[in-house]
Amino acid sequence: MIVVVRADASLQMGTGHIMRCLTLVDALKEQGSEVHFICRKFTGNLITYIESKGFHVHTLEISKTMNIGNSKKEDYDSLRSLYAEWLGDSQENDAQFCKPILQKIQPDWLILDHYSMDKVWEEELKNTFDKLLVIDDLADRHHQCNVLLDQTYGRQEYDYQGLVNKDCKMLLGPQYALLRPEFAKWREYSIKRRAQPRFKNLLITMGGVDPDNVTSHVLDVLKNCELAKDLEVIVVMGATSPHLKAVVTKAEGMPYKTAVKVSVNNMGEIMANADLAIGAAGTTTWERCCLGLPTIQMLLSDNQVEIAKKLDNIGAVTSLNTLEQLGESIVGILKYIPKISLLASSIIDGEGTDRVSTLLCENLHNNNSLLFKPATYSDSNFVYGLQNKEVRKYFRNPEVPSLDEHIDWFNKIINTSESQLFILTLNNKSIGVLRVDGLNNKRIEVSIIVSPDYVGQGLAGIFLKKLEGIMVGRSLQAVIHKHNIASKKVFERHGFKIQKQEADFVEYLKIV
Repeated sequence: MIVVVRADASLQMGTGHIMRCLTLVDALKEQGSEVHFICRKFTGNLITYIESKGFHVHTLEISKTMNIGNSKKEDYDSLRSLYAEWLGDSQENDAQFCKPILQKIQPDWLILDHYSMDKVWEEELKNTFDKLLVIDDLADRHHQCNVLLDQTYGRQEYDYQGLVNKDCKMLLGPQYALLRPEFAKWREYSIKRRAQPRFKNLLITMGGVDPDNVTSHVLDVLKNCELAKDLEVIVVMGATSPHLKAVVTKAEGMPYKTAVKVSVNNMGEIMANADLAIGAAGTTTWERCCLGLPTIQMLLSDNQVEIAKKLDNIGAVTSLNTLEQLGESIVGILKYIPKISLLASSIIDGEGTDRVSTLLCENLHNNNSLLFKPATYSDSNFVYGLQNKEVRKYFRNPEVPSLDEHIDWFNKIINTSESQLFILTLNNKSIGVLRVDGLNNKRIEVSIIVSPDYVGQGLAGIFLKKLEGIMVGRSLQAVIHKHNIASKKVFERHGFKIQKQEADFVEYLKIV
């Protein structure tokens, strides 16, 4: 299979688009694919780095006179001024320069990852490739493609209604995030060590470029924070960062042991051994979540706001627009580290690259539709709807609560650091709820309710297995009514052993 990637890196747009494409094509190369890149020669490009990975790069010059072109507004949403300059030319001109390259290579798949381009570029080149994969996370412009990948948390098909062709296959959500294999490799270790939270190692990573020198400002704030003197700080930067020397100088004057690492090739290991991260929003968000790394996230560009807000709302990260509250946020986050780690690791498993590369190579259509997501206030009514007499008869308190009682309970669960609710979903439809309690202890109590319409299909066991994957290093406890035969069988089939029985309840335990 022959693959061509059209993506860029620059001081303005950063390195994230290139890096996630490299992750995908590394997997495709392992499966025998021939891969080419088409990149524009911006300041801060990664052309040399791409070539060092063994891929051929076809380069495009930067237009001396920027011309956005004559595309009609009725054909697509007008080019947004925020991203138009990131292309260095008009879409039409870019397509004309790419056309002879693509006609010569004749790729099976063309991969486009660029905020500056839409269906204008795609339709100009539609006869030069077999299939097109578009990688996007804005949902703000039209595309004409075979597959669209958007790894945004909470992204739904209706977000692209009217923006893509009807036969477009959509891969939506963090389960398709393009992470390097190292993050799946370090996931179990990272999650397990967070069973006993501590704050000894702090990671700072503001992206490969950090054009505004936010890293230096973070170090300035930390210098005046009253943190443990034995704290160790690691700063990770890219070799193309214009402020690298300034950061190195700043690190030498820190009151904590501070090391600056450049263009590392073991980011998964570094993140897995960090106790807290201060980082830019963007692609690395999913890397940190995969490893359950609690993060204070800095919003450095407008396109990061939507994703950050969703993750902040469920408690998987703490987002800041300015550095003024950084010191206070570090102190406040420490109590919630176990819950934050659980929430972050629950939304992504690190297997997205395999899912996408398999689909491209074999045209499979497994959408991995069984998921669980952290509950939010909007899920309160669904959870209440599960509280009927038939279900409650096996509870410690069998009485069905009033709506007001339920709302009070639900709000407490959402806000406490000790407990978490997850909504179980099938094909984006809510079908049950999973609850964990005692997050600040090593023994976690688990309970599952599946909607009556889906009972008996083995779904509770599947979700329980997913939970075990983000509870490594913990003991899971289930307290089940002695007459709840179905629940007892689910937990017994998954290795839970009876510890004791008191009155009407049997206590099961499993060390994950």
